[in-house]
Amino acid sequence: MNRTPPIEVRRFLRKEVNFGCPVDGCGNPYLEWHHFEPAWSVKNHHNPEGMIALCAEHHKKADAGAYTKDQLKSFKNNIQVDVQGKFDWLRNDLLVVVGGNFYYETPRVFEFKDKSIIWFNRDENGYLLLNLIMLSTSKEERAFIQDNFWMKRGNPSDLESPPSGKILKIQYDNNDFFRVEYYELRNFEDIKKRFPDVSPEYWQVKFPITAVEIHYKVGNTDIEFNPRSTKIGGMFMTNCFLSHCGCGISLN
Repeated sequence: MNRTPPIEVRRFLRKEVNFGCPVDGCGNPYLEWHHFEPAWSVKNHHNPEGMIALCAEHHKKADAGAYTKDQLKSFKNNIQVDVQGKFDWLRNDLLVVVGGNFYYETPRVFEFKDKSIIWFNRDENGYLLLNLIMLSTSKEERAFIQDNFWMKRGNPSDLESPPSGKILKIQYDNNDFFRVEYYELRNFEDIKKRFPDVSPEYWQVKFPITAVEIHYKVGNTDIEFNPRSTKIGGMFMTNCFLSHCGCGISLN
């Protein structure tokens, strides 16, 4: 049996602790999985009743025996409210991939009714910082990203933020959704592996370069930036490269 739990078990364990490490005073969103009843060394299992989501620090402490079984069970009732995190990927140069299209030196990727929805600011060191607002037909609060800091809001159906700190995925019951991932592209070949239909040799981009890829959907609407294309109403875009634009896509 693989020690990594199935997707549905991981999703259950994250939501059980409201997507933050449940140890008192922690709330770290970068979660791992601890088997305690019984321990993995005693019996290989993925029974969520005998498991708990913990951050890496408290997972190691749990493995070392810092917490009793009763304490671990009680942690399951510690609901974290203010769950937040930060992307530490600070770069002066980024290739931005949104909805199957590529944006370079284009600070505002998507704006709606003259309001920036996906955009980047530069700090005093010239680093590009991600900002994202979730549009929604719901009146409930939604998560957001402000200058690389992200904050959980409302009641997500799932929030995934692995310990690597390079991926964040948040989804709500009405299908409002976004996913952010940072990764390195060493050369043209790396891009072609991920996106076989593009022609990066014609882009004026220096390699290696860090990419940030964003998928985004507004539930119950026709606004969708999926892994391969951008679909908004009757508009369809894919494999486009936009460079040095004030704004990539603007809807009024």
